[in-house]
Amino acid sequence: MAEETRMVHVRMPASLVKALDDMVKRSSRPTSRSKLVVEAVASSIRREKYLNAVKGLAGMLTPEEVPQWQDEEAIDKWLSDNREVDKAAFREKWET
Repeated sequence: MAEETRMVHVRMPASLVKALDDMVKRSSRPTSRSKLVVEAVASSIRREKYLNAVKGLAGMLTPEEVPQWQDEEAIDKWLSDNREVDKAAFREKWET
C-alpha cells in the first residue's frame, strides 16, 4: 500500500530547477521531478540522522578504555595492524 502523500510548495533557484529538469530528461530510469526531489530529501534526512547518531557516540569510550585510539599515531598503528591481519587472512585463504 502506498504511503499517503502531501502537496508542498518549495521555492528553488531557477538554475537548480533547470538542472533538475535536465536530470529528469537524461535519467537512465523512468523518473519525475517530484520523485527526484523526494529521493534527495529522504537521502538528506537519512544522512542527518546518521550524523546525529555518530555525534551521540562521541566520548562514549575514553582513551584509557581503548588505548589504541588515544591519539592519531596510535590510531594509525591500530589501523595498519588490522589491515595487515586482513591481508594475511586473505592471502592464506586465496593464495596457494
